[in-house]
Amino acid sequence: MSRLADLRGLLAFGAIVFSIAWTWQRIEDRPIESTTTVTTTTTTSTTTTVPQSTTTLLEEAIEATCRRSAEFVAEAKLIPDDSGPGPLARLALSYWSDLEVLAVESTTVEIGAVVDYYQSYLDTAEPFAFDTADIILEGDKERFQQLVTRPAPGLEASRSMVTFLCQIEVPDQPYISQRSFDALEDRLLDPP
Repeated sequence: MSRLADLRGLLAFGAIVFSIAWTWQRIEDRPIESTTTVTTTTTTSTTTTVPQSTTTLLEEAIEATCRRSAEFVAEAKLIPDDSGPGPLARLALSYWSDLEVLAVESTTVEIGAVVDYYQSYLDTAEPFAFDTADIILEGDKERFQQLVTRPAPGLEASRSMVTFLCQIEVPDQPYISQRSFDALEDRLLDPP
């Protein structure tokens, strides 16, 4: 069974890399439309914000993505090991939110799913100071279990895209094995 799962994972990874390469080749020299806001102030103290359309080349979008990814990895390395998952989760939410704006339109669905994942994780864990035992006893145990024992939607594809384009491996999601989660839950809810 494990070989079949490994083979499926390898095929999925190959399909993702192929689709990224194919998409990149297809749109390599096409400009990307983006909207920026320009704020102007007149002498009568009226401020007007006007959206302006600008053209960005794909290379500029990739460069911005790689620059932000390098910043994220550098910031993540500064987080002390004993600080728990909270600071990294907050940093990851900021990073993926920024990337959603910077990325090519064809990747925003996956990145948007990652942003939703980290927001859900923070909404569920932050009120309990990211303490798994407290979440199991007092919080939304089922939701938290789904968030930490299963792959985050869109995350593997998005991380693979960053690795492929930038040769940078960004941090993965907070994870607890299903077995460890069940064992902790059993100890807390059915003490000996």
